[in-house]
Amino acid sequence: MNEVLDRLARMTPGKTPVLSVYLDMRPQATGQRPSVRSGLVVLKDRLREIEKTLGPRGPALDAFRADKERIEQYDASPAAQGVALFASDPDNLFEVVEAGVPFQNEVTYTDLPELFQLAHLRDEHETSVVAVVDTNTARLFIMRRGFLEEQRGLSERPRMYSMRYTGGLNIARYQRRIKNSRESFAKEAAAEIERLVDEEGATRVVLAGDAVAIPLLRAALSPRVTQLLHNDVLRLDIRDPRTEIEREVAPVLAQAEAENERAVADQLMDAVQANGLGVVGLEETQAALDHGQVDVLLLMPQSGVDEGVRQDLVRRAIATSAEVEMVKQHELLEMLGGVGALLRYRHEGYDATAAGA
Repeated sequence: MNEVLDRLARMTPGKTPVLSVYLDMRPQATGQRPSVRSGLVVLKDRLREIEKTLGPRGPALDAFRADKERIEQYDASPAAQGVALFASDPDNLFEVVEAGVPFQNEVTYTDLPELFQLAHLRDEHETSVVAVVDTNTARLFIMRRGFLEEQRGLSERPRMYSMRYTGGLNIARYQRRIKNSRESFAKEAAAEIERLVDEEGATRVVLAGDAVAIPLLRAALSPRVTQLLHNDVLRLDIRDPRTEIEREVAPVLAQAEAENERAVADQLMDAVQANGLGVVGLEETQAALDHGQVDVLLLMPQSGVDEGVRQDLVRRAIATSAEVEMVKQHELLEMLGGVGALLRYRHEGYDATAAGA
């Protein structure tokens, strides 16, 4: 998804507008047609409305119909609750992102792709590694775009020990062998978790399992991975179905994201007060984007910023390799307009904090 978002953000207006489609693919829970997906109904209606505006004939209509046909023929996977599609036939553009969470239904035909919901998905559902372990088995999962996908697990055939109860020495040796076996497996599991973190670019790690295995695994993790751990440890059984694991993990990751949002917003306020490496307000943020200063764009989805302006902020931030942080709740940022940015540097001869003065 990162590559798709970056490519779309760097586009310039092409030969024809871009058809941007966000769909809620969940079946309706109620009503006379419970299997109908609201997103497909909205898609059909919006495509018909847009087509009417293009006239009875001409290259613009032909290009739109080519995009329309390709989008209507796309067959989303059954697990997808949300689908985002971007198409422009004359520019050879067709990009699809499926998500395990729904999008808000939206269909637009504009000069540049609409990226706000895709950026929101990337921010709210960062890639995470989930490990469910006991003392000789590990089930490893990747949570990305709202999907929980099980990876190759680690398992050891349980070691069977036989001993004659002839005194404390044998019992002690038996216990040491069990301890060494468990520690060895914890190190193996830790190495596999670290490999997945690096391979997937994961930003969070969640551990779940029994009370004996978790402390051993935590001790075996490198300091770098330990910094990614969420504090909560889930008490899941190694045999729990994936759906149960997903149900337990989702609120933990949502809580972690909410905590991170507040922390970044607090960091912005501190930066404005302390060293000028932060700006708040729409005009100040736009000026910082103009000068390539923005490191992290902070944006409250419910802010009063015009939708077109909001789309432009997101596109420009991504195109300049800035992160986009959606902040759902922060009283002070909301009072200041719901828009701000942490800066990479202060522009020489220019004070972004005074841009709106």
